Amino acid sequence: MSPRVSPPLSACSQTALLCFLALMILPSAARAQRASENAVTGATDGFGASIGNERVGVYSPTSVRGFSPVTAGNRRLDGLYFDMGGNGLTSRLTASSTVRVGLTALAYPFPAPSGIVDYALRPSGDRRIVSVVGGRTNYGGSFVEVDAQIPLIPGRASLAAGAQVSESHHSDGRTVDYFQLAVIPRLKFERGSITAFYGYAETSRDGPAQFTTTGPVLPPVVDYSKFYSQPWASNRQQSDTYGLLGDLALRDDLTLRVGAFESRSNRVATFDDLFLDIQPDGTARNVMVAERDLPARWTSGEARLTWVRDAGPFDHAVHLSVRGRDKRLVSGGGGSAFLGIARLGEHTFRSRPDFVFGTPTISEVRQLTGGVAYVGRWSDRAELNVGLQKTDYRLTIHQRGVTAHTEDSPWLYNATLAISPRPWLAFYAGAATGIEETRGPPLTAVNRDDAVPASRTEQQDAGVRIALGRTRVVAGLFRIERPYYGVGSDGVYRALGDVANRGVEVSVVGQVTNRLSVVGGLVLLDAEVTGEAVDSGRVGRRPVATSNRSGRIDVEYRTPFLDALSLTAGVQHTGPAIASTAGYAALGGDQLEVPAWTTLDLGARYRFAVGETPVSARLLLANVFDDRGYAVASGNGFQLRETRRFSLQLSADF
Repeated sequence: MSPRVSPPLSACSQTALLCFLALMILPSAARAQRASENAVTGATDGFGASIGNERVGVYSPTSVRGFSPVTAGNRRLDGLYFDMGGNGLTSRLTASSTVRVGLTALAYPFPAPSGIVDYALRPSGDRRIVSVVGGRTNYGGSFVEVDAQIPLIPGRASLAAGAQVSESHHSDGRTVDYFQLAVIPRLKFERGSITAFYGYAETSRDGPAQFTTTGPVLPPVVDYSKFYSQPWASNRQQSDTYGLLGDLALRDDLTLRVGAFESRSNRVATFDDLFLDIQPDGTARNVMVAERDLPARWTSGEARLTWVRDAGPFDHAVHLSVRGRDKRLVSGGGGSAFLGIARLGEHTFRSRPDFVFGTPTISEVRQLTGGVAYVGRWSDRAELNVGLQKTDYRLTIHQRGVTAHTEDSPWLYNATLAISPRPWLAFYAGAATGIEETRGPPLTAVNRDDAVPASRTEQQDAGVRIALGRTRVVAGLFRIERPYYGVGSDGVYRALGDVANRGVEVSVVGQVTNRLSVVGGLVLLDAEVTGEAVDSGRVGRRPVATSNRSGRIDVEYRTPFLDALSLTAGVQHTGPAIASTAGYAALGGDQLEVPAWTTLDLGARYRFAVGETPVSARLLLANVFDDRGYAVASGNGFQLRETRRFSLQLSADF
């Protein structure tokens, strides 16, 4: 494969920088930090959490109850609202993320219908800690991460800083290079604190190929390990993300929290490799779509005034909040070129064509929201979370010389009540409304450059929480409704009706014995599209890319013969996924489906010390039985799932 565009810093320069940073701040007493990271023992529920480089739970930041909280704009940073895209929120800035949904979002003012993803900035304090993490990534890649916590003025000022260099490989031959830097200074004073942060991220990657079929067929199964993108089709993106968070105790019972954030990203070069109209023999029309210089900016923030009162068995908190965002995205305007007939599983070099670029689309979103919320607790017997918001949303689109506006100013509400008749038992029920962003058109849509307005969303849920010893179980029912967007028979991406996702979700987390920890989640989903297009048969009743079931369970067992050794196992299952917008007569009117798949991961974790330095080694063999297949990217559009892979990680805290 020919060399790709290199980052501003060469790999040698990046590695030298990491070593220099580590040497400058290394002398210190050892304190466990990243060497003790463990998502299985650290998770508080089975709905979704990431700690360091590990993730557990049935949900992820991009998939909750059939929708994506990230796409919807439901991110929080240390509990405060922020909006961003691109690749700027890196693991050098954040130490963990947690999906909050249903009962687990009860303590959050203004919960969102599609769930919340809350990110935690990396900590720092009065202890100097330098963590170095490195190893082998999947399919032969490598990475080095350095994170430091540096005290500046004891009890007053500290600094967190980090850097990362990595080269990731994928089963289809793609390579992704990352370079990340982050600095997080903190200042504490008598009645509050101020935290600032800056992060830089640069990515150079081969984009994943997308395979499309026409009619009720899946792409054929071939040896994709021999597939490579064109060497000149390297995607390059740079992002700067920065912000400020402040806490001020105005009185003992009155606190002001403020957050102001901005992220700027530029997709310097973007290539999308499309294999269209795939035939049974594996041949397809190979079309490359190229885009250049697509800058984006996300500015957001929140000011929240909170009054709290502890009145014996009753705890009260009233929140007054103002949050806003100002987003400007430049997208589209790309040129496409037919590279010829290709055969899947075989690499055919094509010379770079002369792309003819068009005028990009500019979309601007301004939204301002004010709200009041009450969160109360009556001893261990009941909890109540209610809120009311008024939001003003405005989308402006500049496309092909025409300017269009979309506005919406709804009242939004949320209410959740939990009652505990016994210390180990709780019942809850709630409802929420919101205005959430909608996923944009896929690459195969005729109007792939269009910007899509936000959608009104409604959610109801109810369930039960049971605590038995050190094991906690949450089980609930949910229903979410919003407009359904998809690609119609004319190839245009637009609203095709309404979608209602109804389902059952279960979370289990606990320490079964002193040596065995378990975290798991299960979702049974009944997603249905309604509307005139469905009634006429032009659109199927199931939304694209949804599955009727998914589950994940992770266990860790600390061995009795070697206390520092833990064995891990994880099983993930996803049911059949809907792969076409409409049904086909050849399938009896049913929609095309990707078969269900199940994977098994096996690993081990060994903790030891070198002198006073805590060290941990983590080995993982993912997808042990090498289950292969496709993931649904859009209607009749597919991407490859990862095959069997091995990784090794060493973590040390100096």
